[in-house]
Amino acid sequence: MIRVLLAEDHKIVRQGTRMYLESMGVEIVGEATTGVEAVKLAREFRPDVVVMDIHMPELTGVEATRRIRHENEDVRVLVLTAYDDPAYVHALLDAGADGFVLKTAEFSELYRALQDVAVGRTAFNAELIAKAAQYSQNASTLIEGMTDREIEILSYAARGLTNKQIAKDLFISDRTVQGHLQNIYQKLHVATRTEAVTAAVTRGLITLNEGGQS
Repeated sequence: MIRVLLAEDHKIVRQGTRMYLESMGVEIVGEATTGVEAVKLAREFRPDVVVMDIHMPELTGVEATRRIRHENEDVRVLVLTAYDDPAYVHALLDAGADGFVLKTAEFSELYRALQDVAVGRTAFNAELIAKAAQYSQNASTLIEGMTDREIEILSYAARGLTNKQIAKDLFISDRTVQGHLQNIYQKLHVATRTEAVTAAVTRGLITLNEGGQS
């Protein structure tokens, strides 16, 4: 019997997934509603597989996956998400995820993927892998174009600091911070601070921990 930890913050999705998997003979050992809780319960229950959402409160599914796999390589991670952006797939591969299933898929596809990762195989769509590989090449060029100061300011922005607070911590002016942010927006092809932080996390430029720090 496969032992599974469900990490999903949406109750209706979590309950529906649980009901189906239990009907297939899968044992659900626990449910996590935040990324931090997922890491904690994976450490406590040592399931065969963690079924992980990407967008989780407190800690992203990507970072939670990275920590779970770092702590125990025997615990496999199957990502169940609504997002098929190559950036996410690339980030999840880098974090050590073993499979990727879209929430638009049939439950039977989820179960087949679960069976694969439980025995040590991977469950990634070949087309998504190809797109992630292309993305990786593009991301390398992007990262090379970012300055250390810009990445530093991004990490402060990810913590929720205002321009004034960032300027104070880095001993620079508010105007200089704003100038760096404008350069960052152009390089990441985004228009807002939130979009910049999200793009930076999915591209591996910065990581977030429980406290929201990089």
